[in-house]
Amino acid sequence: MEDHSTTTSSKGWTIGIIVLVLITVGAYFIFGANKQSEQAPIINSTVKTFTVDGSSYAYNPSTITVNKGDAVKIIFKDTDSRHDLVIDGYNLRTDVIGPGKTDTIEFVADKVGTFEYYCSLPGHKAQGMTGKLVVI
Repeated sequence: MEDHSTTTSSKGWTIGIIVLVLITVGAYFIFGANKQSEQAPIINSTVKTFTVDGSSYAYNPSTITVNKGDAVKIIFKDTDSRHDLVIDGYNLRTDVIGPGKTDTIEFVADKVGTFEYYCSLPGHKAQGMTGKLVVI
């Protein structure tokens, strides 16, 4: 008759070692991988920042030019009434703000082309409150 207690004990140790190895490997990937990615250098750390003034049915500047892949930050500043800034081609918009207020949009210019920006308040676009975002 065989002694099953020795066989069962060996299987228990083997399973225990496998579980310990899996926990150790999992912990490395969870904690070690995160630590490495936090220390990785940022390839494109430069953000191209523009301040766009909106007043009297115009934007200044009326054209913004960036390169494809640039991180872009547009600070929209309302100088006279209530306005916003909308870029349909990137599905972006600021809040409608009043005089002296600002709102900011940030994005990566990942599509090449010329994209109109405009004020979405009734009549403002028709009165010339438009500009161009050019991505080359």
